[in-house]
Amino acid sequence: MMTLDAVVKRYPDGHEALRGITLDIEDGEMVFITGRSGAGKSTLLRLMAGMERPTAGTLTINRQDINRLKPAALARLRRNIGLVFQDHKLLFDRSVAENAALPLQIAGLYGHELRRRVAAALEKVGLADQAKASPITLSGGELQRLCIARAIVNRPSLVIADEPTGHLDQGYASAILDIFKSFHRAGVTVVMATHDDTTISTLAGRILHLEDGQLGGDSETDSAEYAT
Repeated sequence: MMTLDAVVKRYPDGHEALRGITLDIEDGEMVFITGRSGAGKSTLLRLMAGMERPTAGTLTINRQDINRLKPAALARLRRNIGLVFQDHKLLFDRSVAENAALPLQIAGLYGHELRRRVAAALEKVGLADQAKASPITLSGGELQRLCIARAIVNRPSLVIADEPTGHLDQGYASAILDIFKSFHRAGVTVVMATHDDTTISTLAGRILHLEDGQLGGDSETDSAEYAT
């Protein structure tokens, strides 16, 4: 699925957000990226999503080196990656269904198949009854569900999420985690940045700990709840 070899990310001001990251992520893994604020979690996710490119080292996704890809090829690669980031980037002048449909429209899909996939994605996250609603009427947890629906509408093999429960109360957070759990059970690779120990204890997976832009630990967690 993904390999990082001695990846460095340095910004124009000289700040090195990532220093020498080397790791492999296999198909179907659930991976948690932990670390304090400023450790490089979000930067690592943006690289994994193809939103930025490494300054040094190599990052391959599905055996494609993103530093060698032309913009059109990179855009095609990213269609197979679902993104759930903290800034929702929803369009509040469009309905819930229209927001969920955006990745399909960008990919050139319209008509019956688009409507079918949007309906399936909204059903998956529990928003089927609000397809025609405006996002402005949704609660915080529902907005996050809409972002997840938009991320999975293209049926990606990889979902990347940055603190998906960070601003939610326990009830909403638990519901969001159940959605990610169902993706993983279906064989989707999930990479999630989190600072929430409850998230890690609820879901079984691999934990990567970042410290000052470097990989400081790699371990496994196994939740009894997850196995039920």
